[in-house]
Amino acid sequence: MTVPTSIRLSVELSEKLTLWTSSHNISKTEFITQVLAEKLEDLYDIQEADLAMQQWLDDGQKTYSHDEMMKRYG
Repeated sequence: MTVPTSIRLSVELSEKLTLWTSSHNISKTEFITQVLAEKLEDLYDIQEADLAMQQWLDDGQKTYSHDEMMKRYG
């Protein structure tokens, strides 16, 4: 099931979208749906990573910077 959604784009963005989708034989709807799904998945993954990191720190675990690890292990 799909739900219709409306967005407003600047003329410049709309032209870029039209050029890209036309040259890649994909509909604007399909492209926007794919891009939005990928972005939401990325945001969810970042949120989960932030929560895991906070739990790690709350549990008293220590982190080390890249420089610290290079000094320690070369």
